[in-house]
Amino acid sequence: MDVRDTAPLLSPAAAERWRDRLLAARTFMRTRRHLPGVLIEVAAQHPLVDGATPGEEFAARLRRGHELFQEYRKAGRPVEVYVPGSRHRHLGVEDKSSLSRAGGDFLEKLGVAPSAVHGDDLNERYKGEAGVYGSADECFVAASYFKDGDFGTLVSVCSPAQMMRKTLHYLQFGVYPLNHTAPTPEGYHDFLDELLVSVPGVLDTDDTLQAPDSDGADRLRADRRPSAG
Repeated sequence: MDVRDTAPLLSPAAAERWRDRLLAARTFMRTRRHLPGVLIEVAAQHPLVDGATPGEEFAARLRRGHELFQEYRKAGRPVEVYVPGSRHRHLGVEDKSSLSRAGGDFLEKLGVAPSAVHGDDLNERYKGEAGVYGSADECFVAASYFKDGDFGTLVSVCSPAQMMRKTLHYLQFGVYPLNHTAPTPEGYHDFLDELLVSVPGVLDTDDTLQAPDSDGADRLRADRRPSAG
């Protein structure tokens, strides 16, 4: 089935662009299949409980990421985990630590070696002072590290509602992830908002939120970034 026959809301040019991205990402991933390394990205979720501890939804993703980490390790694969997310502000309340640090501490308490956990180090390497705020940034950093490393498999753990949008961002950055979700009774991401607003926004505007003059990135940072950085 051709995406051009199933995406009437997209212009022919936009549908063709996304079709090309999908094919390019799948082609690239085939060139990496011989590499044993696995990179697992566990999408963070703000706000933190008391500014320091992952909440229910974030913790569920981290536990799923830990399960996958163990499965790949038992299969003899070298595995690394990236937990994205700079320090956030939510409704005027600032977290005490970055989402990356909170998630990394959680995984280490579950038994993951600190040397296998990445967070602030990759945030700084690939985003610098801009920080990691939102799904596009998360996918950009994970895709960049995946390409730079000896990885053959990229895994993304996120919420069910978030999965399609994150996959689109990954395609924008040239990679195709294996998706796993961690459902919770109540999630931050709303299915209807994702379907009717967020996903069409990515498809229509082709906004990777990485350009220095990106209005979308500026809005995210204005809403989520603490005043002290």
